[in-house]
Amino acid sequence: MISWLIVAAIACMPPLDRHYWQGEYCRLARSHRTALFCGGLGAGKSIAGADALCELLYGAVDPRTGARLVDPLRLPPQTLGELFPEVWIMSKSYTLADQAWGYFRWRVGTKRIYSPKECRKLGLERHDARTHWLKPSPRGDNRPICVRIRTAHDPEALRATHVLLAAWGDEIAHWPELAWLNLQGRGIVTPTRYLLTTTPKGRNWLYRDVYLAGTQGNDKSIGVVTCRSADNPWADKEYLRRLRAKFGPDYAAQELDALFVANVGYVYDFDRQVHMKELPSNEPDFYDERVIGVDPGYGDPYAACVWLRDHAGVWWMAAERYVAGKAIADDFVPWIREQCSRWGVRAVYVDKRRPSDVELLRRRGIRALPNLEVFGEDGRRTIMPMVRIVQRLFREGKIFIAPSCEWTAEEFENYAFPSREAKNAGENPVDYRNHLLDASRYAIASVEGLPQDRRPRYRQGADQVPRAKANPPKNGKYVIPSAKEYLAAQDRKFDLAAKGARRGRG
Repeated sequence: MISWLIVAAIACMPPLDRHYWQGEYCRLARSHRTALFCGGLGAGKSIAGADALCELLYGAVDPRTGARLVDPLRLPPQTLGELFPEVWIMSKSYTLADQAWGYFRWRVGTKRIYSPKECRKLGLERHDARTHWLKPSPRGDNRPICVRIRTAHDPEALRATHVLLAAWGDEIAHWPELAWLNLQGRGIVTPTRYLLTTTPKGRNWLYRDVYLAGTQGNDKSIGVVTCRSADNPWADKEYLRRLRAKFGPDYAAQELDALFVANVGYVYDFDRQVHMKELPSNEPDFYDERVIGVDPGYGDPYAACVWLRDHAGVWWMAAERYVAGKAIADDFVPWIREQCSRWGVRAVYVDKRRPSDVELLRRRGIRALPNLEVFGEDGRRTIMPMVRIVQRLFREGKIFIAPSCEWTAEEFENYAFPSREAKNAGENPVDYRNHLLDASRYAIASVEGLPQDRRPRYRQGADQVPRAKANPPKNGKYVIPSAKEYLAAQDRKFDLAAKGARRGRG
Protein backbone atom coordinates (compact mmCIF):
# COMPACT_ATOMS: atom_id res chain seq x y z
CA MET A 1 0.00 0.00 0.00
CA ILE A 2 2.80 2.40 0.94
CA SER A 3 4.71 1.67 -2.27
CA TRP A 4 1.65 2.48 -4.38
CA LEU A 5 1.27 5.82 -2.54
CA ILE A 6 4.90 6.69 -3.26
CA VAL A 7 4.48 5.85 -6.95
CA ALA A 8 1.32 7.96 -7.13
CA ALA A 9 3.04 10.90 -5.40
CA ILE A 10 5.99 10.75 -7.80
CA ALA A 11 3.61 10.59 -10.77
CA CYS A 12 1.89 13.78 -9.57
CA MET A 13 5.16 15.69 -9.16
CA PRO A 14 6.07 18.24 -11.86
CA PRO A 15 8.75 17.00 -14.27
CA LEU A 16 12.33 17.86 -13.35
CA ASP A 17 12.83 20.14 -16.32
CA ARG A 18 13.46 23.79 -17.06
CA HIS A 19 10.62 26.21 -17.58
CA TYR A 20 10.03 28.39 -20.63
CA TRP A 21 12.29 31.30 -19.66
CA GLN A 22 15.16 29.00 -18.74
CA GLY A 23 14.84 27.37 -22.16
CA GLU A 24 14.71 30.80 -23.78
CA TYR A 25 17.94 31.75 -22.02
CA CYS A 26 19.66 28.59 -23.28
CA ARG A 27 18.54 29.50 -26.80
CA LEU A 28 20.02 33.00 -26.48
CA ALA A 29 23.25 31.57 -25.07
CA ARG A 30 23.62 29.43 -28.19
CA SER A 31 23.24 32.40 -30.54
CA HIS A 32 24.81 35.33 -28.62
CA ARG A 33 28.29 35.82 -27.29
CA THR A 34 26.94 37.42 -24.09
CA ALA A 35 23.66 36.20 -22.58
CA LEU A 36 22.11 37.87 -19.51
CA PHE A 37 19.40 36.27 -17.37
CA CYS A 38 17.78 38.89 -15.10
CA GLY A 39 15.66 36.93 -12.68
CA GLY A 40 13.78 37.54 -9.49
CA LEU A 41 14.34 35.49 -6.36
CA GLY A 42 13.61 31.83 -7.09
CA ALA A 43 13.23 32.42 -10.83
CA GLY A 44 15.65 29.61 -11.70
CA LYS A 45 18.76 31.59 -12.65
CA SER A 46 21.23 28.95 -11.45
CA ILE A 47 19.67 26.10 -13.41
CA ALA A 48 19.47 28.30 -16.50
CA GLY A 49 23.14 29.21 -16.23
CA ALA A 50 24.21 25.60 -15.59
CA ASP A 51 22.16 24.24 -18.50
CA ALA A 52 23.42 26.90 -20.90
CA LEU A 53 27.02 26.14 -19.95
CA CYS A 54 26.46 22.39 -20.42
CA GLU A 55 25.09 22.96 -23.92
CA LEU A 56 28.01 25.17 -24.91
CA LEU A 57 30.54 22.58 -23.75
CA TYR A 58 28.87 19.40 -25.00
CA GLY A 59 26.50 20.58 -27.70
CA ALA A 60 22.72 20.41 -27.81
CA VAL A 61 20.23 18.35 -29.79
CA ASP A 62 16.53 19.09 -30.33
CA PRO A 63 14.73 16.32 -28.39
CA ARG A 64 11.80 16.35 -30.80
CA THR A 65 13.56 16.22 -34.16
CA GLY A 66 17.05 15.04 -33.23
CA ALA A 67 18.57 17.98 -35.11
CA ARG A 68 21.82 19.38 -33.70
CA LEU A 69 21.22 22.86 -32.27
CA VAL A 70 24.81 23.82 -31.45
CA ASP A 71 28.24 22.21 -31.64
CA PRO A 72 30.57 22.23 -28.61
CA LEU A 73 32.88 25.20 -28.23
CA ARG A 74 36.38 24.76 -29.61
CA LEU A 75 39.59 26.71 -29.22
CA PRO A 76 40.84 28.56 -32.32
CA PRO A 77 43.81 26.90 -34.08
CA GLN A 78 46.31 29.56 -32.96
CA THR A 79 45.78 28.67 -29.30
CA LEU A 80 46.37 24.93 -29.68
CA GLY A 81 49.36 23.77 -27.69
CA GLU A 82 50.13 22.40 -24.28
CA LEU A 83 47.41 24.42 -22.50
CA PHE A 84 44.01 22.92 -21.82
CA PRO A 85 40.79 24.83 -22.52
CA GLU A 86 39.33 26.47 -19.43
CA VAL A 87 35.89 27.35 -18.07
CA TRP A 88 35.33 29.75 -15.18
CA ILE A 89 32.36 29.55 -12.82
CA MET A 90 32.29 32.80 -10.86
CA SER A 91 30.27 34.81 -8.39
CA LYS A 92 30.74 37.65 -5.94
CA SER A 93 31.97 35.23 -3.25
CA TYR A 94 33.33 31.70 -3.04
CA THR A 95 30.20 30.59 -1.19
CA LEU A 96 27.95 31.51 -4.12
CA ALA A 97 30.50 30.31 -6.70
CA ASP A 98 30.61 26.90 -5.00
CA GLN A 99 26.82 26.74 -5.12
CA ALA A 100 26.89 27.53 -8.83
CA TRP A 101 29.40 24.71 -9.33
CA GLY A 102 27.00 22.40 -7.46
CA TYR A 103 24.20 23.22 -9.92
CA PHE A 104 26.52 22.69 -12.88
CA ARG A 105 27.80 19.36 -11.49
CA TRP A 106 24.21 18.20 -11.10
CA ARG A 107 23.19 19.18 -14.64
CA VAL A 108 26.33 18.00 -16.43
CA GLY A 109 26.37 14.64 -14.62
CA THR A 110 29.14 13.10 -12.56
CA LYS A 111 30.11 10.75 -15.39
CA ARG A 112 31.54 13.72 -17.28
CA ILE A 113 33.74 14.85 -14.35
CA TYR A 114 37.17 13.31 -13.79
CA SER A 115 37.71 11.96 -10.27
CA PRO A 116 40.87 12.97 -8.35
CA LYS A 117 42.28 9.50 -9.02
CA GLU A 118 41.71 9.86 -12.77
CA CYS A 119 43.32 13.32 -12.70
CA ARG A 120 46.46 11.93 -11.08
CA LYS A 121 46.59 9.10 -13.59
CA LEU A 122 46.35 11.51 -16.53
CA GLY A 123 48.87 13.92 -15.01
CA LEU A 124 46.38 16.78 -14.83
CA GLU A 125 46.68 19.74 -12.49
CA ARG A 126 45.81 19.02 -8.90
CA HIS A 127 42.10 18.37 -8.42
CA ASP A 128 40.84 20.40 -5.43
CA ALA A 129 37.84 22.39 -4.22
CA ARG A 130 38.55 25.22 -6.69
CA THR A 131 39.77 23.22 -9.70
CA HIS A 132 37.86 20.47 -11.50
CA TRP A 133 38.33 18.60 -14.77
CA LEU A 134 35.66 17.68 -17.32
CA LYS A 135 35.94 14.91 -19.85
CA PRO A 136 36.24 16.19 -23.43
CA SER A 137 33.33 16.28 -25.83
CA PRO A 138 33.68 13.87 -28.78
CA ARG A 139 32.89 16.75 -31.13
CA GLY A 140 35.11 19.27 -29.32
CA ASP A 141 38.89 19.58 -28.96
CA ASN A 142 39.15 16.06 -27.52
CA ARG A 143 41.08 17.47 -24.57
CA PRO A 144 40.11 17.68 -20.90
CA ILE A 145 38.47 20.94 -19.86
CA CYS A 146 39.69 22.71 -16.72
CA VAL A 147 36.91 24.26 -14.62
CA ARG A 148 38.05 26.93 -12.15
CA ILE A 149 35.89 28.33 -9.35
CA ARG A 150 36.65 32.03 -8.98
CA THR A 151 35.29 35.24 -7.48
CA ALA A 152 35.06 38.85 -8.61
CA HIS A 153 36.42 40.12 -5.29
CA ASP A 154 39.86 40.92 -6.76
CA PRO A 155 39.39 42.19 -10.33
CA GLU A 156 43.13 42.17 -11.03
CA ALA A 157 43.24 38.40 -10.41
CA LEU A 158 41.20 37.92 -13.60
CA ARG A 159 44.11 38.92 -15.84
CA ALA A 160 44.94 35.35 -16.82
CA THR A 161 44.63 32.82 -19.67
CA HIS A 162 43.78 33.24 -23.34
CA VAL A 163 42.15 29.82 -23.63
CA LEU A 164 38.89 30.60 -21.80
CA LEU A 165 36.04 28.85 -23.62
CA ALA A 166 33.24 30.21 -21.44
CA ALA A 167 32.68 32.11 -18.20
CA TRP A 168 29.52 31.86 -16.12
CA GLY A 169 29.18 34.99 -13.96
CA ASP A 170 26.55 34.52 -11.27
CA GLU A 171 25.06 37.52 -9.37
CA ILE A 172 27.06 39.77 -11.65
CA ALA A 173 25.06 42.86 -10.64
CA HIS A 174 27.06 42.78 -7.38
CA TRP A 175 30.43 42.70 -9.14
CA PRO A 176 32.78 45.67 -9.38
CA GLU A 177 32.83 46.95 -12.93
CA LEU A 178 36.58 46.40 -13.24
CA ALA A 179 36.05 42.65 -12.73
CA TRP A 180 33.69 42.56 -15.72
CA LEU A 181 36.08 44.62 -17.84
CA ASN A 182 39.04 42.36 -17.06
CA LEU A 183 36.94 39.26 -17.71
CA GLN A 184 36.08 40.54 -21.19
CA GLY A 185 39.78 40.91 -21.90
CA ARG A 186 40.08 37.10 -21.88
CA GLY A 187 38.15 36.95 -25.17
CA ILE A 188 40.58 38.80 -27.44
CA VAL A 189 42.02 35.63 -29.04
CA THR A 190 39.51 32.98 -27.99
CA PRO A 191 35.85 33.87 -28.70
CA THR A 192 34.87 33.42 -25.06
CA ARG A 193 31.16 33.06 -24.30
CA TYR A 194 29.81 35.00 -21.31
CA LEU A 195 26.84 33.62 -19.40
CA LEU A 196 25.52 36.17 -16.89
CA THR A 197 22.83 35.41 -14.32
CA THR A 198 21.71 37.83 -11.63
CA THR A 199 19.03 39.63 -9.71
CA PRO A 200 19.28 43.37 -10.51
CA LYS A 201 20.90 45.76 -8.05
CA GLY A 202 20.26 49.38 -8.89
CA ARG A 203 21.05 51.00 -12.22
CA ASN A 204 24.76 50.39 -12.21
CA TRP A 205 27.20 49.48 -14.99
CA LEU A 206 25.35 46.21 -15.72
CA TYR A 207 22.17 48.11 -16.48
CA ARG A 208 23.98 50.62 -18.65
CA ASP A 209 26.50 48.47 -20.54
CA VAL A 210 24.74 45.11 -20.82
CA TYR A 211 21.00 45.32 -20.13
CA LEU A 212 20.25 48.47 -22.14
CA ALA A 213 22.68 47.48 -24.90
CA GLY A 214 20.91 44.13 -25.27
CA THR A 215 17.29 45.21 -24.91
CA GLN A 216 17.58 48.31 -27.10
CA GLY A 217 19.43 46.50 -29.87
CA ASN A 218 22.59 48.62 -29.62
CA ASP A 219 24.78 45.49 -29.40
CA LYS A 220 23.65 42.49 -31.42
CA SER A 221 26.05 40.18 -29.57
CA ILE A 222 24.11 40.58 -26.29
CA GLY A 223 20.91 38.71 -25.53
CA VAL A 224 18.74 39.42 -22.47
CA VAL A 225 16.01 37.41 -20.77
CA THR A 226 13.96 38.82 -17.87
CA CYS A 227 12.05 36.42 -15.64
CA ARG A 228 10.00 37.39 -12.59
CA SER A 229 9.75 35.20 -9.53
CA ALA A 230 6.09 34.60 -10.39
CA ASP A 231 7.06 33.35 -13.88
CA ASN A 232 8.52 30.21 -12.34
CA PRO A 233 5.65 27.69 -12.63
CA TRP A 234 6.80 25.95 -9.44
CA ALA A 235 6.77 29.15 -7.33
CA ASP A 236 4.40 29.41 -4.35
CA LYS A 237 2.13 32.25 -5.46
CA GLU A 238 0.59 32.86 -2.04
CA TYR A 239 4.02 33.06 -0.41
CA LEU A 240 5.14 35.52 -3.11
CA ARG A 241 2.09 37.69 -2.40
CA ARG A 242 2.99 37.91 1.30
CA LEU A 243 6.66 38.49 0.49
CA ARG A 244 5.75 41.35 -1.84
CA ALA A 245 3.81 43.04 0.94
CA LYS A 246 6.80 42.77 3.29
CA PHE A 247 9.33 44.00 0.74
CA GLY A 248 7.46 47.14 -0.26
CA PRO A 249 7.02 48.36 -3.85
CA ASP A 250 10.60 49.36 -4.72
CA TYR A 251 12.39 46.41 -3.15
CA ALA A 252 9.81 43.97 -4.54
CA ALA A 253 10.22 45.47 -8.02
CA GLN A 254 13.94 44.72 -7.84
CA GLU A 255 13.99 41.39 -6.01
CA LEU A 256 10.79 39.78 -7.31
CA ASP A 257 10.07 41.49 -10.65
CA ALA A 258 13.74 41.65 -11.76
CA LEU A 259 13.53 45.37 -12.58
CA PHE A 260 16.45 47.77 -12.40
CA VAL A 261 15.23 50.20 -9.74
CA ALA A 262 17.52 53.16 -9.16
CA ASN A 263 17.30 53.80 -5.43
CA VAL A 264 16.99 50.47 -3.62
CA GLY A 265 19.73 50.17 -1.01
CA TYR A 266 21.81 53.02 -2.41
CA VAL A 267 22.72 56.21 -0.62
CA TYR A 268 21.81 58.57 -3.45
CA ASP A 269 19.07 58.35 -6.09
CA PHE A 270 21.53 58.78 -8.94
CA ASP A 271 20.59 58.13 -12.57
CA ARG A 272 23.06 58.79 -15.36
CA GLN A 273 20.33 59.77 -17.79
CA VAL A 274 19.02 62.39 -15.36
CA HIS A 275 21.99 63.66 -13.39
CA MET A 276 24.78 63.74 -15.97
CA LYS A 277 24.47 67.02 -17.88
CA GLU A 278 26.69 69.57 -19.52
CA LEU A 279 27.37 72.68 -17.43
CA PRO A 280 24.89 75.51 -18.07
CA SER A 281 27.79 77.94 -18.46
CA ASN A 282 31.58 77.87 -18.67
CA GLU A 283 31.86 81.37 -17.20
CA PRO A 284 32.83 81.52 -13.51
CA ASP A 285 30.61 84.56 -12.85
CA PHE A 286 27.57 82.44 -13.66
CA TYR A 287 28.04 80.71 -10.28
CA ASP A 288 27.85 82.31 -6.85
CA GLU A 289 29.81 79.50 -5.11
CA ARG A 290 32.95 77.86 -6.49
CA VAL A 291 34.70 75.35 -4.21
CA ILE A 292 36.86 72.24 -4.35
CA GLY A 293 36.50 69.19 -2.12
CA VAL A 294 39.51 67.02 -1.33
CA ASP A 295 39.61 63.56 0.22
CA PRO A 296 43.32 62.82 0.85
CA GLY A 297 44.70 59.32 0.79
CA TYR A 298 47.96 57.45 1.03
CA GLY A 299 46.86 53.83 0.94
CA ASP A 300 43.43 54.92 -0.37
CA PRO A 301 43.01 56.92 -3.59
CA TYR A 302 43.48 60.70 -3.42
CA ALA A 303 40.36 62.40 -4.80
CA ALA A 304 39.39 65.98 -5.55
CA CYS A 305 36.47 67.58 -7.37
CA VAL A 306 35.24 71.03 -8.40
CA TRP A 307 31.69 72.00 -7.38
CA LEU A 308 29.88 75.11 -8.62
CA ARG A 309 26.55 76.47 -7.33
CA ASP A 310 24.53 78.72 -9.62
CA HIS A 311 22.26 81.53 -8.45
CA ALA A 312 19.25 79.16 -8.43
CA GLY A 313 20.95 77.00 -5.80
CA VAL A 314 21.77 74.14 -8.20
CA TRP A 315 25.12 72.39 -7.75
CA TRP A 316 27.24 71.30 -10.72
CA MET A 317 30.38 69.16 -10.67
CA ALA A 318 32.71 70.64 -13.27
CA ALA A 319 35.80 68.42 -12.94
CA GLU A 320 37.22 65.51 -11.00
CA ARG A 321 40.67 64.18 -10.21
CA TYR A 322 41.23 60.63 -8.95
CA VAL A 323 44.61 58.98 -8.38
CA ALA A 324 44.85 55.49 -6.90
CA GLY A 325 47.84 54.44 -4.86
CA LYS A 326 50.23 56.48 -2.75
CA ALA A 327 49.31 59.94 -3.98
CA ILE A 328 50.05 62.99 -1.80
CA ALA A 329 48.90 66.58 -1.79
CA ASP A 330 51.95 67.71 -3.78
CA ASP A 331 50.80 65.53 -6.68
CA PHE A 332 47.52 67.46 -6.78
CA VAL A 333 48.88 70.99 -6.42
CA PRO A 334 49.17 71.70 -10.19
CA TRP A 335 45.66 70.43 -10.88
CA ILE A 336 44.15 72.34 -7.94
CA ARG A 337 45.93 75.54 -8.98
CA GLU A 338 44.66 75.13 -12.52
CA GLN A 339 41.07 74.67 -11.35
CA CYS A 340 41.32 77.57 -8.91
CA SER A 341 42.49 79.83 -11.74
CA ARG A 342 39.93 78.47 -14.21
CA TRP A 343 36.88 78.90 -11.97
CA GLY A 344 37.97 81.46 -9.39
CA VAL A 345 37.61 78.94 -6.58
CA ARG A 346 36.82 80.54 -3.22
CA ALA A 347 38.03 77.74 -0.94
CA VAL A 348 39.41 74.22 -1.00
CA TYR A 349 37.78 72.06 1.69
CA VAL A 350 39.97 69.17 2.88
CA ASP A 351 39.09 66.29 5.19
CA LYS A 352 39.42 67.76 8.71
CA ARG A 353 41.14 64.58 9.90
CA ARG A 354 44.16 65.40 7.72
CA PRO A 355 45.45 68.75 9.03
CA SER A 356 48.89 68.06 7.54
CA ASP A 357 47.37 68.07 4.04
CA VAL A 358 45.57 71.32 4.81
CA GLU A 359 48.81 72.93 5.94
CA LEU A 360 50.75 71.58 2.94
CA LEU A 361 48.28 73.12 0.49
CA ARG A 362 48.39 76.41 2.41
CA ARG A 363 52.17 76.51 2.10
CA ARG A 364 51.70 76.10 -1.66
CA GLY A 365 49.56 79.25 -1.75
CA ILE A 366 46.18 77.49 -1.91
CA ARG A 367 43.36 78.63 0.39
CA ALA A 368 42.74 75.26 2.03
CA LEU A 369 40.32 74.85 4.95
CA PRO A 370 39.25 71.85 7.04
CA ASN A 371 35.77 70.82 5.99
CA LEU A 372 32.86 72.02 8.09
CA GLU A 373 31.81 69.28 10.49
CA VAL A 374 28.02 68.98 10.64
CA PHE A 375 26.79 67.18 13.74
CA GLY A 376 23.63 65.21 14.35
CA GLU A 377 21.22 65.71 17.19
CA ASP A 378 23.37 63.64 19.55
CA GLY A 379 26.32 65.97 19.03
CA ARG A 380 28.61 63.17 17.83
CA ARG A 381 27.66 61.67 14.48
CA THR A 382 28.73 63.65 11.41
CA ILE A 383 28.61 61.44 8.31
CA MET A 384 24.85 60.97 7.97
CA PRO A 385 23.93 64.62 8.74
CA MET A 386 26.25 65.65 5.89
CA VAL A 387 24.91 62.89 3.63
CA ARG A 388 21.38 64.13 4.32
CA ILE A 389 22.32 67.53 2.91
CA VAL A 390 23.36 65.95 -0.39
CA GLN A 391 20.30 63.66 -0.38
CA ARG A 392 18.06 66.71 0.01
CA LEU A 393 19.68 68.30 -3.03
CA PHE A 394 18.97 65.14 -5.03
CA ARG A 395 15.32 65.18 -3.96
CA GLU A 396 15.03 68.83 -4.98
CA GLY A 397 16.71 68.22 -8.35
CA LYS A 398 19.61 70.51 -7.49
CA ILE A 399 22.67 68.36 -8.10
CA PHE A 400 24.26 67.35 -11.43
CA ILE A 401 27.66 66.23 -12.68
CA ALA A 402 29.41 66.77 -16.00
CA PRO A 403 29.43 63.80 -18.42
CA SER A 404 33.22 63.61 -18.13
CA CYS A 405 33.05 62.81 -14.39
CA GLU A 406 33.01 59.05 -14.87
CA TRP A 407 34.69 58.15 -11.58
CA THR A 408 32.08 60.07 -9.61
CA ALA A 409 29.22 58.48 -11.55
CA GLU A 410 30.55 55.02 -10.80
CA GLU A 411 30.83 55.80 -7.10
CA PHE A 412 27.27 57.14 -7.05
CA GLU A 413 26.13 53.84 -8.57
CA ASN A 414 27.95 51.73 -5.95
CA TYR A 415 27.73 53.75 -2.71
CA ALA A 416 25.29 51.76 -0.60
CA PHE A 417 24.12 51.00 2.90
CA PRO A 418 25.06 47.63 4.40
CA SER A 419 21.38 46.63 4.32
CA ARG A 420 17.93 48.02 3.67
CA GLU A 421 17.36 48.14 7.43
CA ALA A 422 20.52 50.22 7.88
CA LYS A 423 19.22 52.72 5.33
CA ASN A 424 15.97 53.11 7.24
CA ALA A 425 17.74 53.34 10.59
CA GLY A 426 20.16 56.04 9.44
CA GLU A 427 23.32 53.95 9.81
CA ASN A 428 26.47 55.00 7.97
CA PRO A 429 26.98 53.72 4.42
CA VAL A 430 29.66 51.18 3.60
CA ASP A 431 33.05 52.91 3.52
CA TYR A 432 34.08 51.58 0.11
CA ARG A 433 34.58 53.25 -3.29
CA ASN A 434 33.36 56.58 -1.96
CA HIS A 435 36.43 58.83 -2.17
CA LEU A 436 35.04 61.36 -4.64
CA LEU A 437 31.70 61.27 -2.84
CA ASP A 438 33.46 62.10 0.43
CA ALA A 439 35.25 64.99 -1.28
CA SER A 440 31.90 66.16 -2.68
CA ARG A 441 30.30 65.93 0.74
CA TYR A 442 33.07 68.04 2.27
CA ALA A 443 32.63 70.76 -0.36
CA ILE A 444 28.84 70.91 -0.50
CA ALA A 445 28.11 70.50 3.24
CA SER A 446 30.71 73.14 4.12
CA VAL A 447 28.81 75.65 2.01
CA GLU A 448 25.24 74.55 2.66
CA GLY A 449 25.63 74.03 6.43
CA LEU A 450 22.48 73.94 8.51
CA PRO A 451 19.82 76.50 9.58
CA GLN A 452 20.85 79.12 12.14
CA ASP A 453 19.06 77.40 15.01
CA ARG A 454 21.16 74.27 14.39
CA ARG A 455 24.46 75.86 13.47
CA PRO A 456 27.20 73.29 12.81
CA ARG A 457 30.23 73.32 15.04
CA TYR A 458 33.71 71.85 15.33
CA ARG A 459 34.91 69.58 18.10
CA GLN A 460 37.78 71.96 18.89
CA GLY A 461 36.02 75.23 18.09
CA ALA A 462 35.59 77.19 14.88
CA ASP A 463 39.29 77.93 14.54
CA GLN A 464 40.29 74.30 15.18
CA VAL A 465 42.65 75.34 18.03
CA PRO A 466 42.87 72.65 20.75
CA ARG A 467 41.13 73.66 23.97
CA ALA A 468 41.99 72.87 27.59
CA LYS A 469 40.00 70.21 29.37
CA ALA A 470 36.61 71.29 30.65
CA ASN A 471 37.32 70.38 34.30
CA PRO A 472 40.25 72.40 35.75
CA PRO A 473 42.90 70.45 37.63
CA LYS A 474 43.08 70.49 41.43
CA ASN A 475 45.96 72.64 42.74
CA GLY A 476 47.33 72.94 39.21
CA LYS A 477 47.61 69.17 38.73
CA TYR A 478 45.37 66.52 37.29
CA VAL A 479 44.68 63.95 40.01
CA ILE A 480 43.51 60.43 39.36
CA PRO A 481 40.61 59.72 41.76
CA SER A 482 41.00 56.96 44.29
CA ALA A 483 38.80 53.90 44.25
CA LYS A 484 36.79 55.31 47.19
CA GLU A 485 36.23 58.64 45.39
CA TYR A 486 35.29 56.86 42.17
CA LEU A 487 32.70 54.64 43.89
CA ALA A 488 31.27 57.62 45.77
CA ALA A 489 30.83 59.50 42.50
CA GLN A 490 29.06 56.50 40.99
CA ASP A 491 26.75 56.33 44.01
CA ARG A 492 25.83 60.00 43.61
CA LYS A 493 25.17 59.44 39.91
CA PHE A 494 22.82 56.52 40.53
CA ASP A 495 21.09 58.32 43.45
CA LEU A 496 20.34 61.29 41.20
CA ALA A 497 19.04 58.99 38.46
CA ALA A 498 16.77 57.13 40.92
CA LYS A 499 15.52 60.43 42.34
CA GLY A 500 14.61 61.63 38.85
CA ALA A 501 12.79 58.37 38.13
CA ARG A 502 10.72 58.70 41.33
CA ARG A 503 9.76 62.26 40.38
CA GLY A 504 8.64 61.03 36.98
CA ARG A 505 6.37 58.41 38.54
CA GLY A 506 5.01 60.88 41.07
